[in-house]
Amino acid sequence: MGKLKIAYLIDTISCDTAGTQKQLLEIVSRLDKDRFEPFVICLWESPWMKQHELPCQSFVLEFAGFLKPNILRVVRRLDCLIRDLRIDLLQTFFVESLFIAYLAIVFGDSKVVMISSRRDMGLGSEPWYHRCFDLLLPIVNRRFDGIVANGTNVMQYVKAKEKVPLHKIRVIRNGVSVPERLDPEPDIFSFNKADFWIGVTASLTPVKRIDVFLRAIARLKLIQEGIDFRAVVIGAGPERERLQAEAEALGVGHLVYFVGEVHNVNAYLQRLNIGVLCSDREGFSNSVLEYMACALPVVATSVGGNTELVDDTNGICVPSGDPDALAEAMRRLAVDRSLRDDMGKRSLEKIRNSHSWERSITEWKTYYEEMIGAHPC
Repeated sequence: MGKLKIAYLIDTISCDTAGTQKQLLEIVSRLDKDRFEPFVICLWESPWMKQHELPCQSFVLEFAGFLKPNILRVVRRLDCLIRDLRIDLLQTFFVESLFIAYLAIVFGDSKVVMISSRRDMGLGSEPWYHRCFDLLLPIVNRRFDGIVANGTNVMQYVKAKEKVPLHKIRVIRNGVSVPERLDPEPDIFSFNKADFWIGVTASLTPVKRIDVFLRAIARLKLIQEGIDFRAVVIGAGPERERLQAEAEALGVGHLVYFVGEVHNVNAYLQRLNIGVLCSDREGFSNSVLEYMACALPVVATSVGGNTELVDDTNGICVPSGDPDALAEAMRRLAVDRSLRDDMGKRSLEKIRNSHSWERSITEWKTYYEEMIGAHPC
């Protein structure tokens, strides 16, 4: 039996640290190459891609937009790649890729098993055309053979929002690696001593609500003056300057360090005492998984897949947009070391039992083989 050829269609690979892109690169790297031959097809090329080699053969479609003159050439190019490479299964990530794949199949000559991924609880309001895509998804989904959600709550959202029957959706949760050793200490911890460190890992975009985190830090400073604590924000994004200015205005600029995007996030997480995620909307958070893999108690908002990962055994869930509740949860953990230690141990235990990469890759392998076997091209 020959290798099964899997093509992953995504808008671009802008880095190897962002959630979906990191998960995709890990899947490609970890697939059994004696059984599978993976390819990555990007709608456009990013600066990161020009400087880094992907773990498999890759192609770029030069997509510039659905209303641009080259859209037909992009669709035709994908159709030709599927046929020339003899792809068995095409998997899409993000909505632009989903619609390009749909157009290539509907207007092309390719015969391929098609699955799409759902990794969040909706597209959001930006850009404006996502509202149009929301209306079209129930129709487009009929052409796809399956949909993979990365959590139970995401699955239920897809069922309700996109009118997809449950039998067509498979849940395969994100994988994460448990650090095998203690990484070298980043300078921020060497030069800024504190008894207690709180951290959040997130893109600096509105949905991640770092502004709520900053207000909670200001509140914690007032209600627990005896704690010598510092906070670190790990991640890059368009809101960095505004958030740094807000930290100064709240009087916590000297307590909160913005370190930007870091390649080895574990080196930071291993020095924290609490991991925080305060998003308004979330799918199945890689940040929370990484906190747990580093044996941290977690404070997270009760949105999306957060409640699948965090309960009262390994952390505290709080309402979104509520800095007072967030501050109280952090205070509770700050003053009770035994509680932090117990919750951290349970976090690590959950990762080892249910969210290892070995388990995730086995589930992907089984799913691919089932789909290709059930829908031969």
